[in-house]
Amino acid sequence: MEVRGRSLHFGAQLQGQVASWAEYAAAVRAVEELGYGSIWVFDHLLPWTGPEDLPCFETMTTISAMAFLTTRARIGVLVNGVLYRNPAVLAKAAAQVDEMSGGRLDFSLGGAWAEREFAAYGMPFPSLSERYARLEEALQIVKALWSQDRATFHGRYYQVDDAPCVPKPVQSPRPPIMVGGSGTGALRAAARHADRLNLQGTPRECAARVEKLRHICAEVGRDFDEIELSVHPTVAVAPTRAEAEALARRAAARNSTDFEAVRDDWFMGTPDEVVVLLRNYLDVGISHFVFGVWYPFELAPLQLMQDEVFPALG
Repeated sequence: MEVRGRSLHFGAQLQGQVASWAEYAAAVRAVEELGYGSIWVFDHLLPWTGPEDLPCFETMTTISAMAFLTTRARIGVLVNGVLYRNPAVLAKAAAQVDEMSGGRLDFSLGGAWAEREFAAYGMPFPSLSERYARLEEALQIVKALWSQDRATFHGRYYQVDDAPCVPKPVQSPRPPIMVGGSGTGALRAAARHADRLNLQGTPRECAARVEKLRHICAEVGRDFDEIELSVHPTVAVAPTRAEAEALARRAAARNSTDFEAVRDDWFMGTPDEVVVLLRNYLDVGISHFVFGVWYPFELAPLQLMQDEVFPALG
């Protein structure tokens, strides 16, 4: 749909934890049937909330399966963490998923943050500045492998030598690249390499980060308007605010999460209240929304968004 001369996109991220695979697959199919434009999974080795021994889906196998569970919706990872995989291996995997889905992949990359996962699996977890430096190098390698017959890159952290990537992605010139994150390093990576920047936070927090991105784009010679802006709130909408809060509390409990600690991260309220929230983000320049949906994947809120919230924006 178009609002204020901008095309809006609405997607949903299904948290790949706690659920059984059968429950997750059913939810993926249901979200596509509801008409959402994209469906996303996360990138974690352990549940990002709750005990470590709850189920948590491996990301690249999950998104590969999502390519066949869907026929229309775009698919993506919100967001791949740069530390989990060698960037050349990730580029090849993502290219394969793009082919498997018929060109429906949205690619993403961020600096990674879930330190307990790296401790549990014996992987290094370097400083934030190093993670951002790795993010910059990884994005260059991914773009080179997708665009060149053979790619060579010698960075401080990653190297490829005369490396092919076959098959190439189906999309031309390549799948859209989204950088996720709000720190300066993420904003710099987005200014240099991204088609989209994904943010989290209140409209005021996002506005400050968007303004910072604008300045960085000017510094590096990038047209700011080439970068689409997205946001990733968790959604709990219901006919009454009490019902919306009850829904959010139910999801938090099922994911072993203290609701009060995450209350401010939710898009929570009646349809009218959520319309106001969405308009506040539109004022910031955000046009791409990916709504987080926690297990047990209650779909009534997503249906209510389609029936009452989105039409009211126009």
